[in-house]
Amino acid sequence: MAETNKDPIRDIREDHYAAKRAAFLEHLAISSSVKESMAIADIASSTLYKWKRNDPDFEVAWMKALAEGYALLEMEMLERARAGVERKIFYHGEHRETVRDYDHKTALVLLRMHKESVALVRAAQAELAGEPEPVRDTLEEKLKKINQRLRAFRQEERRKEGG
Repeated sequence: MAETNKDPIRDIREDHYAAKRAAFLEHLAISSSVKESMAIADIASSTLYKWKRNDPDFEVAWMKALAEGYALLEMEMLERARAGVERKIFYHGEHRETVRDYDHKTALVLLRMHKESVALVRAAQAELAGEPEPVRDTLEEKLKKINQRLRAFRQEERRKEGG
C-alpha cells in the first residue's frame, strides 16, 4: 500500500483559513466594507493583506466581491432615489403624518454614472458597427482612469500597512 504524505494538522489549518476567506468574501459582497468583513470573519488585517499580496486568486476574488458589494449598494441607492424614503412627522410627541423624502443629489450622481455606462455600451455598439477608433479611444481613457485609481488604492494600502 502506498503511504500518503498528508498532514492532518495542515489540512485542518487550510480548511480553517479557507472558511475564514469564504466568510470574508461573502460579507464583503454584501457590505462593501473590508473592515466590517474582516471583523465578521475574525481575520487580522495583517493576515488579510498578506493573503491578498501573496495569493492572486484571493486578490481577484476580493475585487469581485467588492464589485458585487458596490453593485448591490448602487441598486439600493437607485431604489431609494426612485421610491424615496418615508419620514414620520411628529408634533408634540405625536405622529401627525408620514412624508416621502427624495435624495436628489444621489439621484443625480446615479444618473451621471448611468450616463457613463450608456456611453460605454454605445461605444461597444459602434465598434461592432465598424467604427473602432472612437471606441478604442474611449476604452483607453477608461482603462487609464481605472489604472490610476488602482495605483492610488494600492499606494494607500501600502501606506496603511507601513503606518
